[in-house]
Amino acid sequence: MAKMKNLLKKRNVKAFLSMMLGTSIYCFAIVWILDLGEFYAGGITGISQLLTVIFGKYGIPISKSIFIALFNLPLLIIGWQGVSRRFAVFSICSVLIQVGLIFLLEQIGFSPFQGLADQKLLLAIMGGLLTGVGCGICLRGGASSGGMDILSQYISLRKNISFAKISLSVDFLIICAGGLVANNINVAVFTIVRLLIHIIALDKIHTIYKYVQITIVTTKKEEIRQALIAGFNHGITIYEVIGGYTNQEKWVLQSVVSSYEIEEYSNIAKKIDPQVFISYSSVNGIVGFFNRNVIT
Repeated sequence: MAKMKNLLKKRNVKAFLSMMLGTSIYCFAIVWILDLGEFYAGGITGISQLLTVIFGKYGIPISKSIFIALFNLPLLIIGWQGVSRRFAVFSICSVLIQVGLIFLLEQIGFSPFQGLADQKLLLAIMGGLLTGVGCGICLRGGASSGGMDILSQYISLRKNISFAKISLSVDFLIICAGGLVANNINVAVFTIVRLLIHIIALDKIHTIYKYVQITIVTTKKEEIRQALIAGFNHGITIYEVIGGYTNQEKWVLQSVVSSYEIEEYSNIAKKIDPQVFISYSSVNGIVGFFNRNVIT
């Protein structure tokens, strides 16, 4: 049991399990809820849904899983060459799960929510909640669900354009196209509802590509400093303080990091000093040099 706990604490194992769980939740939400409600997901999956519907109107049934595979192939190459190989490997695994699981669920043709087919608003809320949770679990674990995660990460690093702007621009085009293809404004409206719920759910679980100031108060300054410098490439400001309650001399290590790095910073500090005090605060802007790291 102890060996199993130690194994699950390892970063890559945790990321892989998070990727599997998050991707599976996402796939179930797409086929069981969004397809049932006849509205769209975001990114590559939404584009794939659109193409499946368009081809279906001409009597050509094509699984959206095929389009997901085709569109992700060049993005996976971009991720491998322009982001990081670890990031690309997790993306490949996620895409393979999406392709296989979505195709399987489509062939089964069953949805436990079939009785809610007429409850479009409820389906939009449930769909947004589950897709947001699925993506959030992937990202929180340090993995990727492929698709727009790859492209947004690449462009964000190269052009310093925010992840949100890229993702929302693509989603806006999908919303407009979905309404036009269906010739029904309700499709666009419910897709917007789904998108808003998705963003809220994702933000509650894991707000990616935002910056956070982390403040670590400890008596083991040098051990934590060395560990953070070895594991990350952000600078650290260090100053001495006195604990008001204990009157004990302590050290504050302060750094600005990307939000997805917070959990690892915290884990490292707590491992070295179980009595450490850690606080976070959002950062609205940065002036000066700052390393924008990939999800590695």
